[in-house]
Amino acid sequence: MRKVVLGMLCLAVTMCLAGSVYAEETNFLEGLTIGGGITLNLQNLQNANKAEDGDGNPLDENKTPTLGEYSVDLTIEKKFDDENTAFIHLETGRGDINYYLNSVAGVNRDADDSGVVSVTEAWFEHKFTDKFAVTAGIIDPTGAVDDNAYANDETTQFLGSMFRNAANIEFSDNAFGVKATYETDIADFAVQYIDASDYKEITRNGFASAQVNFKPGLIDEMEGNYRIYGWTNTNDNDKLDGTGEGNDKNYGFGLSLDQQFSDIFGAFARYSWSRGDIDNGIYASSTWSLGLQATVKGLGDEDVVAIACGQVIPSSEYKDYANENAKSENHLEVYYSWNVTDYLSITPDFQMVENPFYNEDDDTAYVGTIRMQISF
Repeated sequence: MRKVVLGMLCLAVTMCLAGSVYAEETNFLEGLTIGGGITLNLQNLQNANKAEDGDGNPLDENKTPTLGEYSVDLTIEKKFDDENTAFIHLETGRGDINYYLNSVAGVNRDADDSGVVSVTEAWFEHKFTDKFAVTAGIIDPTGAVDDNAYANDETTQFLGSMFRNAANIEFSDNAFGVKATYETDIADFAVQYIDASDYKEITRNGFASAQVNFKPGLIDEMEGNYRIYGWTNTNDNDKLDGTGEGNDKNYGFGLSLDQQFSDIFGAFARYSWSRGDIDNGIYASSTWSLGLQATVKGLGDEDVVAIACGQVIPSSEYKDYANENAKSENHLEVYYSWNVTDYLSITPDFQMVENPFYNEDDDTAYVGTIRMQISF
């Protein structure tokens, strides 16, 4: 409720401020864009290893659950002129098959079982120049770090969290923050600071990141992005070895690369390192992933087929102090997206998770999904 109220307040303030500054604009609908989407997922999980929901309530001990899940997104953007933009993103959903699988990286990044409408973004952006912009309000921390052209949208690309962002980045929730970006022809720069304290200690506990995206143009007229980034989450953590004073901070760095090779073929790769000696529920020292995407003429004229694999690697400290037999959590995902129309796609998706949550004694999990995406 706090986020909903703050989101509405942020939007009201930004709209009022912009409206007062640009009162001479007679048609408010000019520059207004409303969009959104409905995502429907039908998923079957083989070899479930968990039987409680996010609140610890017991679930049935079904090893092969089949669940339906939906999410609804609504975005409203108002461009007052070339320099000033207000934006709000509303979201709701039901269903989460991740309840049945204890893994570091979930198998449905789109899942939102809240059942309530949340304000996930509400911000105002001002462009000081054509290259430099500052954004303030409720911000999505994944929008300015570890982004990727082929693996960054769970509604149209890979569904698993493993291939949405690096699994060991300790992102904050969407919350109040400030972001600055500077764009040039050869490189883009982005820095941000977002509250990670649920608005209790905004200046003390937060998520901060900085990223440089190099665009070297290695292949003529083909998009290529070579990102390097660093981040820190200043919330307090205990150390796995029991030492320290309970105020250790997490931090890390990584790479996120994507390269288009032709009109139909592209690839991506990620690597991420983070502290592995703190008790934050992730216990990973590093993760990596790589994948391929191709645009093909199949059921539709421009369908997409893609495959990716990756690992979440447990830290040596986790092995020393928690699970000496811990093995890397291995992920594989492949999907075929049939673009029925410009507004409708149907995507069969298959995932495999080996050694879920580093446990080699658990059976390999298999997840089959039929996803329908309706966009407007």
